[in-house]
Amino acid sequence: MSLVELLVVIAIVSILIGLLLPAVQSAREAARRVQCQNNLRQIAIGLHNYESAHRVFPKGGAGVVSLTDPAIRARWRLSWGAALLPFIEQSAVYESIDPGEPFIHPVNAEAGRTPVSTYLCPSAPKSSMLRPNGDDLGSEARFARTDYGGNYGERSLRCYPDRGCPNRYSGGGGGRGTLMLGSDQDVGTRDIRDGLSQTIMVGEAAEGLHSIWIGHKNVFDQSVPLDARVRPGSSWAPCHPAFRSPAGDVCDFGQEFHSYHVGGSVFALADGSSHFVSDQLDIGILAALLSRSGGEVVTEF
Repeated sequence: MSLVELLVVIAIVSILIGLLLPAVQSAREAARRVQCQNNLRQIAIGLHNYESAHRVFPKGGAGVVSLTDPAIRARWRLSWGAALLPFIEQSAVYESIDPGEPFIHPVNAEAGRTPVSTYLCPSAPKSSMLRPNGDDLGSEARFARTDYGGNYGERSLRCYPDRGCPNRYSGGGGGRGTLMLGSDQDVGTRDIRDGLSQTIMVGEAAEGLHSIWIGHKNVFDQSVPLDARVRPGSSWAPCHPAFRSPAGDVCDFGQEFHSYHVGGSVFALADGSSHFVSDQLDIGILAALLSRSGGEVVTEF
């Protein structure tokens, strides 16, 4: 083979590789998205099994945490990510937690650093598997990340562009979603009056300020469109540069649902199913899906 022929062969191979690489990458991402959907489906089924045992869904912890304040310590409870462990085949990790002590107590340090595969989306970067408590970013204590957050509801999306409507139901304290905080009202399947197949339970939020599974605030009330990103001059206040997530360009310190998939995020619904939701979804429909009992009718999404 002459030098010219060899160069032609190399050129052809290079072109073929260039053509095949996007297809390979697309196939890999499709597989990762399927695994993410499977994770969220497992979480949703676990939440239902928890609710069957306790008659209510777990909460996102107390909402505040302290090792010394008696009033705050009296309110302590496990986060939904910790309470759910026995229901997603993670009983060994659960048994290593002292539920009587806050997650920041040294007795819970080893458990808190343990990664839980069900809480990790394959598409999200894994350069940092351990994160600080979102309330104390300067602390040396680190905890295992989660790429999923609970649905606390939505913060005025249904009233956009008039953002002044209230977030609470008159029947009790807490958000409009399914996983509450601390002393908020208890929520079970009986309280999801909009329909289990039309109400979000859990979704992706890989770079949230409180995205650690053992933590106490891993629930979100959405205030911007799905997958919105920080940019100067944004019409959405939580997307101004001052509210950039420490881990990326996600709005409101990452406390909005977002993902690393192309074109949308994966959510688990209250009926136990999981779905890929486009980031072009109408914000009124998104608000309806985040509301457990708002009386909205969602035809398709």
